[in-house]
Amino acid sequence: MEKLTKTARIVDVFAKILFIFCIVAICMLIAANIFMAVAVSLPIDDLPKGLSMVFNLDDSEFVVFENGQMMVTKLQFALYVLSVSITEAIEVAILMIGIKLVRRIMVPMKEGRPFEEGISETVKKFGHFVLAATVIGAFVHFLLDTVFIAIGAESVPLPISISIEGIFAAIVIYLISYIFRYGEELQKQADETL
Repeated sequence: MEKLTKTARIVDVFAKILFIFCIVAICMLIAANIFMAVAVSLPIDDLPKGLSMVFNLDDSEFVVFENGQMMVTKLQFALYVLSVSITEAIEVAILMIGIKLVRRIMVPMKEGRPFEEGISETVKKFGHFVLAATVIGAFVHFLLDTVFIAIGAESVPLPISISIEGIFAAIVIYLISYIFRYGEELQKQADETL
């Protein structure tokens, strides 16, 4: 039991650090968007002559400036930055929700009570979350590719591809929730006999 509580504490600390990292990532995303808005709002004559700016995301390339010349319209650039920012914000939000669920599962384990009543439901919710995150992630990337094509970025459109690993992980988590439910029932019987 001591190993379980120690491991649960380590996972909880790691989850806290990851959650703080997510908050920092959101702040950096906001700062980058402000910087991009300021850069695009500057008059073209004020930009350095050798300025080149190319964004690469997955398989797409979006050339904004090349040798001091703006290669896209300000609307195209704004749509690109907005769509990438929304995508990243959704991914960070999904990660933060997952971290919260993992930390909720770790609470009774840190105290040496892994089969506390209700933990199996939390594990099942985590399985639902993993499945939903897999589907939402695939759909968001499909929409992002669609936006890239619409604004003229070099992008290879991909059909919606849902991660088999995510679906498999969700199934495994569902099965684990049944193990926890059985453990809860055994724990309840043990408590009643005492």
